Amino acid sequence: MTFLDKLSKTFAKAIIWAFSGALFGAFFSGLLNFFLIEGIASWLAYMLATVLAGMVISAYFGSMLVALGGTLAGILTAISYQILFVTYHQPLILLGISLVAGLIAGGFFTKREIRDSQPLAQTGTGFMAGLISSPLVYTIISSSPISNNGWEAAAVAVSLVGLCYVFLIKHRLSILGSAGALKIGGPLVSGLIAMTVASVFWIIGESYMTIPELGQVSQYQQVLDAAPLGLLGGALGGAFGGAILEILGIRLEEHIA
Repeated sequence: MTFLDKLSKTFAKAIIWAFSGALFGAFFSGLLNFFLIEGIASWLAYMLATVLAGMVISAYFGSMLVALGGTLAGILTAISYQILFVTYHQPLILLGISLVAGLIAGGFFTKREIRDSQPLAQTGTGFMAGLISSPLVYTIISSSPISNNGWEAAAVAVSLVGLCYVFLIKHRLSILGSAGALKIGGPLVSGLIAMTVASVFWIIGESYMTIPELGQVSQYQQVLDAAPLGLLGGALGGAFGGAILEILGIRLEEHIA
């Protein structure tokens, strides 16, 4: 392989991981600031944000078709809810409806599609990666001048979770690939993604219920403000990680299918 071929592959891998990292970073930053606004302890907020972001982004990264099905279900549910119940703000009801819609959408995938993507194995690996790396993420960020809504926090999180994911995807639990897991994996993952998408729409809708010009600013505005910087930090961290994987010759794709 020539130097230009290696450089081209490294650049392509960096681009792919940058997209995944950007999604992770935006979602992680939004979740972290949401939990902090709700008064959850800092260590628990970091753990929940890291675990949930790891689960969701690993589903997109490893099981794109199932994740897209859940995304469509979540979007349709959120839009319909906000149109029909414009004055009724109950996020738990919205999450429940979106979960049911996602479960139904996930039941339409064929056995072959589920077997090829193994959504529960991907999401479970993301869960474990987030759970294992969350203490280190919290320790690094809390003991440094890094801000909760800065791009650096997302870069640190995506780097550590990505590293754990690369290791765990090669050593994932066999039960996650069993016949039972394949049977329930599509609906469960689709339902998880649907709830995630619906919750994002709810937060956006809540932030626009106030009028900044009149001095009315939603408490959730901080969540939206943190997302762009999280996207930037996640993209940078993901691009760096993807380039390193290619340079080291680690072919993650071999362990995803």
